[in-house]
This record gives sequence, structure tokens and C-alpha cells, in this order.
Amino acid sequence: MDEVKLNKHDIIQKYSKLYSPRGPLTRRPSTPPANVQQMLESMNKRRDRVQIVCSDPDIRRKSEELSDHTLVSRMHHFVYCPVEKSASTFWRRFLYQLEFTNPMQSPFNVSVQEAYDGMTSRVKVFEKGKRLRKLLEAATKVIFVRDPFYRLFSAYVDKLLSPNPFYWELWGLPATRKYRPEKQALEGAKLCGSDVTFPEFIHLVTDELWLDESHVMPISRMCDPCGFNYTVIGKLETFTRDTRLVLAYLGLNENQVGLDRMSHDVFSDAVRDSVTDALSDSWLNMTLKCVSRTEVARRIWRKLQLRGFISWRLNFELRPEDVTTLQSGDFIDILEAAAKASAEFQDLRFQKRQALQEALKSLKSWQYDEIMRIFTADFLMFGYNSSELLGNLQNVKSTGAFDWWKDWDLSTLV
Repeated sequence: MDEVKLNKHDIIQKYSKLYSPRGPLTRRPSTPPANVQQMLESMNKRRDRVQIVCSDPDIRRKSEELSDHTLVSRMHHFVYCPVEKSASTFWRRFLYQLEFTNPMQSPFNVSVQEAYDGMTSRVKVFEKGKRLRKLLEAATKVIFVRDPFYRLFSAYVDKLLSPNPFYWELWGLPATRKYRPEKQALEGAKLCGSDVTFPEFIHLVTDELWLDESHVMPISRMCDPCGFNYTVIGKLETFTRDTRLVLAYLGLNENQVGLDRMSHDVFSDAVRDSVTDALSDSWLNMTLKCVSRTEVARRIWRKLQLRGFISWRLNFELRPEDVTTLQSGDFIDILEAAAKASAEFQDLRFQKRQALQEALKSLKSWQYDEIMRIFTADFLMFGYNSSELLGNLQNVKSTGAFDWWKDWDLSTLV
């Protein structure tokens, strides 16, 4: 019998038909333009909160000086301190457009490689003393922050659950070697670090990574909130509104950066970012020493579900024989179709929170204490309440959120 070849159009059509949530679709709500005065009042409250927290000598002493990875557009008097896992790639792209494109265009038109490699020397802060103070006094100073629990979870999903041989070696392997019984560590994932668990990752974070690894370092160690007097303290949870305020300070039009299509650009970018490197020959040569092609594809699928881009209601439809010859372009088309079919915003928000809570429930009590100790300043400065996530963990049911070999089923919870 001849082998039936993958027909991506059949899968795309199936996703479009399969997803039919009860009642009308509740699409991601758009954020209406806010009154600038209201936005300024909200931002003043955030700034005041930071200064109140910084009145504690112990916290102020731990707030580091201006980070050496802070970026600046001298032409536009714009200073930005990148916080990894808090939309830092978007703002690097934004800065690239600000520097090189006139009129300004959508940051998503800039590749990630260009944003990181194409302007390093031009936007570095090299000023010292009086020159630095003069630069800062005239600049719109911006930082975007995020709940520490979500930030740590995002780092785990993006760097370890996702097929990423570099971070498997950098984080996964040390964690499995250090924190597993010796026999288990020797048998685990062909010594690749590809099967590192969330508790093992958090153990490594609280032992050492938080000191110098930008993806998980407390914001107070990177961007000196106590001494820097930020103009805009943006939050990932209010990203669109806070971005509007940044644009207002810089005198930019929302249409120039494509703010109205932000949701589409974010998920499209997430899909392409998840696939392009993972299915490249250079990555696969390393990854396939540890896991199969099918596992690579399933991990990408589950990553996009955990991030709230693809609904749990859509099952992974690719067969092992389909994955064998799967090309990046075809997989991107399938994933984008699944993301477009996942239009129920409440569903996506629910499954994302459920996954985080399942991850947090897997931690030991001492690990919560360590996170709270290390990130105390971040929780207090930026108004994040740990009890909102931790208060009800005992009632969180396990749905197999991190078992990418099985379709994710949340039907008992909705």
C-alpha cells in the first residue's frame, strides 16, 4: 500500500471545523485608547509605589546601579532597560525601528537577529558621570516588568520544555545532574538535560542562576528601580495601554507601530520563532541526539498551548510519518491555522493560568520561600500579590499540562 502523504490543507481545514466552543466566540478584547491624563496618573502611582518600597534601606541597598545592558536612542532621548521574559525582544525591535527607520514602522518588521546584533554599539550607554546624568534627565526612561512567577514559568517553557539544545545543555543538564539521585541522573534523557522538570529548574534558579542570568534575575538587580526614576514602568499585564503612553511621550502615532494588529503579530511571531530554529538543520543535528522528530513537533505544539496561543480543544493531528519529512513552512502554516481557530480568549487565558498553577503546585514548600526571598523587591515594587496564585494551589487538579505525548484535556474543569 502506498504511504499516504501529509496534506496540510486537510489538517488546517479540520482545525477550523473542530473548534466550536459553546456560544459565540469571545475574541481577545481590544484595548480602547485611554485618556493620557489617566495613564499618567496610573503611572505616577506605580512610580510612587517603587519609591515607597525603596525607602527600606535593605531593599535600596540591593538595587544595583544602571545595568550595562541598558539601551539608548540618543536621537529620540529614549532609554530602555531590557528585562528578559517581559517583552524585551519587542522593545529591542522597537528601538531598532526608532534608530533606523523614518517614518517609524512596526517592530515586528525587524528580525530578532537584527534587533540583537544589528545595532549593539550604536545604542549602548557609554556615558559616565555628568554626561550620563544629563542624558538621563532629558530622556524618556522605560522599563517593562512582569509577575515573577509568570516570568520564571515563561523561561522554563521557552528554554527547556521547548526543543532547545543550547539551554538543555546550559540549564537542563546541570539541574538534572545536581538535583536527581545519581542513578536517575545517569539514565535521564541520554544525559541531554531535555527532561528537566520545573522544580529542578527552580532549584537551579534559586541556587545560582538568579545572580547573573538575565532571564531569571530579579529586576531590582538589573535595572536599579530605586535610583533610576523611570518615566514609564510598564507591565506585561497592561502592555497595550502602557505602550500607548510610551508612544505619547515619543510623539509617535499608534498606526506607525501597528498597535491595532498587535495580537496577530504577537502570535504569528511566536509561531515562527518556535519553529524556525527548532527545525533548522543545525539545531536538529543536536536535538535528535536526545529526542525524536515527533517529540520536537509535540513540544512546540504544547509550548504554544501553554503560552495561550493554541486552544487545548485542538489535538495534535500529525502522525509520526508526517513529521519525518515535515518542513518548517508547512508546520508554521498548520500552527498558525490552529492559533487562528483558537479564538476563545477566555479559554486561552484559563489554560495558561492552569498550566502555571500546575507547575507551581509541583514545587516544594521551601522553593516557594526561596522565590519569595529572592524576588521580594520585585513583588513589592511592582505590586504583584503572590497569594493570588499560591493561595488555592491545593485545589488545583493535574491535567497533564506538561505531558506533550498526550492531548491536553481540560474538559473536566470547564
